Amino acid sequence: MKGDPSKRNPGKHCHFHDDVGHETNECISLKRLLDQLAERGDLDSYVKKSIGKQPPKQNQSVRPKRQKSADSSDTDEAAINTIAGGYAGGGPTVQGNKDNIRQLDVNSINRGETSGTSFLEVIISEKDFGGVQRSHDDPIVIECKVANQRVGRILIDTGSSSDLISHKCLTKLKYRLESIQLVSHPLVGFGGGVVHPIGQVDFPVRLGERGEGRHMVIRFLVVKELTAYNMILGRPTLNDSKAVIIPSLMLLKFEKDDKTVGSIRGDQRMARECY
Repeated sequence: MKGDPSKRNPGKHCHFHDDVGHETNECISLKRLLDQLAERGDLDSYVKKSIGKQPPKQNQSVRPKRQKSADSSDTDEAAINTIAGGYAGGGPTVQGNKDNIRQLDVNSINRGETSGTSFLEVIISEKDFGGVQRSHDDPIVIECKVANQRVGRILIDTGSSSDLISHKCLTKLKYRLESIQLVSHPLVGFGGGVVHPIGQVDFPVRLGERGEGRHMVIRFLVVKELTAYNMILGRPTLNDSKAVIIPSLMLLKFEKDDKTVGSIRGDQRMARECY
């Protein structure tokens, strides 16, 4: 409990804190915890279901079951939306955040210290239209080669400060258990909930097709629960590959190994299934 213990009401006892000051049913910390558990569905088995007619579950009765792709791994149901934390912003410490802000010196940019980083000319033409059904608000969900396996259900997310991989997807890839390193970088979701990654792991990833792509080694934070996606490619990878995203075309353009422009088109059907 916060606050001065001498000023608490000794006549009220909280079983959650095992301390005096307020009643258990008045405990804000307990309510927040229960809300988080309820959102994740961990309390479903403890909630009495109504005897009356239950509302039909959306989409389950009208959508036929599709054969699962070998490239798509099942993942957990709980959600992480906009993601902050991880290695972005200088790491988990306040001092690291301050140092990261100090590096953003306008004078250093004016002196041409970033001029060595070239950027290719990216042209969007009629041939990039593809087979995307418009108008839409679908996310960009792609497929890539990760290690020695093709993996689908990869979300392109500029709102994520880290590259993430679900633990279930990780177990289906070839990796050594000792290659997972422990981390102390918590992730903060859109609603303020904190998620602690299981660890970090480095994987070789190829954007694009063989001979026409970009090979990278991406450091993923391993997360136990990652909605319907196997992976999330966030700002670290998008910045490193000099990615240009065209949401209306569900298109990702990037710099290939040969310093030319490559393209990956999102799978609209897969995006809607994930969503």
